[in-house]
Amino acid sequence: MLTVMATAAGAMILAGIGIIFADFVLFQGYLRNDLSALSHIIADNTTGALSFDDPTSANETLASLQVRVHVVTACVYQPDGALFAKYTRTGAAAICPAPRSAEDIRFEDGALTVFRPIIHLGERVGTLVLVYDLGEIYERVQLYGATVAAVFVFAILAAFLLSSRLRSLIATPIVELAGVTARVSASRDYSVRAQRLSGDELGLLVDAFNEMLSSIQTRDRELRQALLAREQALSDARKAHDSLEATLESVAQLNAELRTSNESLARSNEDLERFAFIASHDLQEPLRMITVYSQLLVLRCSGVIDKQTSMFVENIENGTRRMRELLADLLAFAEIGARFDQPAQPVDLNRVVEQARENLSVAIAESGAAIEAARLPVILGFESHFVPLFQNLIGNAIKYRSDQPPRIDIATGHVEGYIQICVADNGMGIAPEYHSKIFVAFKRLHGQKIPGTGIGLAICQRVVERYGGRIWVESELGQGSNFIFTLPAGLIAAQASKKDN
Repeated sequence: MLTVMATAAGAMILAGIGIIFADFVLFQGYLRNDLSALSHIIADNTTGALSFDDPTSANETLASLQVRVHVVTACVYQPDGALFAKYTRTGAAAICPAPRSAEDIRFEDGALTVFRPIIHLGERVGTLVLVYDLGEIYERVQLYGATVAAVFVFAILAAFLLSSRLRSLIATPIVELAGVTARVSASRDYSVRAQRLSGDELGLLVDAFNEMLSSIQTRDRELRQALLAREQALSDARKAHDSLEATLESVAQLNAELRTSNESLARSNEDLERFAFIASHDLQEPLRMITVYSQLLVLRCSGVIDKQTSMFVENIENGTRRMRELLADLLAFAEIGARFDQPAQPVDLNRVVEQARENLSVAIAESGAAIEAARLPVILGFESHFVPLFQNLIGNAIKYRSDQPPRIDIATGHVEGYIQICVADNGMGIAPEYHSKIFVAFKRLHGQKIPGTGIGLAICQRVVERYGGRIWVESELGQGSNFIFTLPAGLIAAQASKKDN
């Protein structure tokens, strides 16, 4: 309300000052024009008196100025500057300014002075000087000031009444809104709503406030539900924690038992590997004795042993030979895990492939096999492990060949931190359902049709896995086979580091 009153008062004061100042300026111009016209009339009326040297007539003419109460004095001068006639307002000082040669109207000494030449027949016969006080201007200023003051008082009163009404329209919704805010703040009850009392901006403010309360109420409800859910989750977590602690105790006990079992199993495996190594090694001699004495028996009893007995002896020799091959493979299988406690040595896989070729030279020559090998890396390990690996893979490619002469390609590459070596052949191939079974020890797909012990690929798998790699086959029947195995690339890095040192 104070703001409205101050605004209205300031506007009225500025407007009143503007009106008074404008009238003051405009009235000065009007007064100039009016006195100029009046002086022109008086000058024209005194030309005859000056021409006939009749001061009385001139004084009578000047006396007519008494109707203009603000004319202080009027004087008529002859061309030589002598005073010819004069009029002075009653009670005013009889001072008449000296004449000037040029026509002029100016404000000076608190009055408006007019200098008007008197011309007769184109000749200057005298000068009229008219002095007009500024009382009329001040009277107008006072009149307009009083008018403005009266209007100001009336306007202030009207503004007071209007602002009182406006205050009621504006303050009531705000007070209502403040009351609702206080209730919500005190009770935390966000279901309370403010009443909309108007359709203006305050009404929009109330709507926005109610919408905000609705949003807060929704969030408060969701927060309470979330807190309840959190408490429930904490309760469930405590129960799960207690259950987990009990489970962990059981797991710890099971781990201890499993550790004991693993240690026992490791000892058993070690004993089994040692037994397999010793058994496969020590059984070689009895088998040789069986073979030798069987052959000696045939020589000594030559001509006495019948054909059936000779067949029995031949079966004994064949069985002994197969047993010797099986024991040799078992010995190789057992040797794979028997040397990891010794320091690894550089193994040139190119020399390993050549050694495998020499070991299979007879089979290669008989089959007409062609072997192409890429440049293979030097790795850290044991040569006795990798010779059986390549020998079995190359030997299988020769053994399970197709009608065409065997063609074997050995390639190498790097895949995601591993050395990858592929032994590809053009043999008879392997059906997909047997791809995982062929690596199982003693598992053979062709029975007695093709000789073998069924442990060669198991040896390959054990060698590769011992060094942290894996082996698999990609093959289809009649389309050859690709035996692929990987070794950690760190084996090459370790070897390179060793060479640098």
